[in-house]
Amino acid sequence: MQKAEQKLSGSDAPELDVRWLLAHVLEVDYRDPSLRSDQWISATDAERFDQLLERRATGEPLAHILGEWEFYGHTIEVTPAVMIPRPETELLVEWALMLLEGIPSPRVAEIGIGSAAVTIALAKERPDLRAVGVEISEQALEVAACNLERHHLEQRVELRGGSHFDPLDGAFELILSNPPYIAPEDPLLSDDVARYEPALALIDQLDGDGLGHHRALIDGFGSYIAPGGSLLLECGIHQSSSIEQYARSRGFHGSCRSDLSGIPRVVRIRAQI
Repeated sequence: MQKAEQKLSGSDAPELDVRWLLAHVLEVDYRDPSLRSDQWISATDAERFDQLLERRATGEPLAHILGEWEFYGHTIEVTPAVMIPRPETELLVEWALMLLEGIPSPRVAEIGIGSAAVTIALAKERPDLRAVGVEISEQALEVAACNLERHHLEQRVELRGGSHFDPLDGAFELILSNPPYIAPEDPLLSDDVARYEPALALIDQLDGDGLGHHRALIDGFGSYIAPGGSLLLECGIHQSSSIEQYARSRGFHGSCRSDLSGIPRVVRIRAQI
C-alpha cells in the first residue's frame, strides 16, 4: 500500500485515506483490525480500488467517493448536493442539546438542513423532539429525505422547501442554522472545497461579506421563537464578534462558544435578559 499512499501524497492523511478506500472496496469497517495493508485482494477488488484511488488523487472528497460520512456517531449519506458534515459543527449539536435540557417535547427548526446531519443527531439524542427542516435546494431535500428514512426519523422531522423562515409556522424552542458564511472572494476558500461542494451552501450571495444570512436570520427569528428560546448560528473565523454586535443593534443578546481548535464557532442569539 506504500505506492497507494505515495499517490495520495497531497492528502492531509494519505495512510488513513488508503485505509478508508480499501475498507470500502472490501465492505468492512475501516477500523477493523484485520484490515492490513499487505493483505491479498482479488483482481476485481484491486481494479476498483485503483479507480477510487485515482478519484481521490484528483482531490475529490473522500466522503463523495464513499457516498457517506460520519457525524456525531451517525452515518450520513453525502452527495455533491450537500455540504460534507464537519467535526466543528458538532458544537452546534452539543450546545443545542444543552439548551433543550428540561424542555419536554421541544420543537426545533433547522434553516438550511442540507443532509439533515445536525437534526438527525439532535433527534437521536432526544426521542421526544419534533423538528422542521427548511432547505432551498431540491437536490439537498432529496438527500435529507433519504437520511431521515435511513435513520427512521421521517415521522418526527418534516422537510419544507423554501428560504429562511418563509415555510415556517408556529413557535420553536430552538432555531438553528449553519448558513453560507464564506464571502465570494474569500482567499481561505480552498480549491477542492470550491470545486466539489455546493456553492449555494458555501457562499454568501446576500451581502457578499459572509454575514448576509446571519443578519437575515437574526432579523426574522423573533417571530418564530417561543418565549425563552434561542437562535444558534454557526459562523466562520473572525465573524462571531460582528454577529454579536449586529444582534445587540437589533435588541438581542449574543454569546459565543469556540470549537476544539479554539475558533469562535457558534453564536447564540436570544432576547435581552
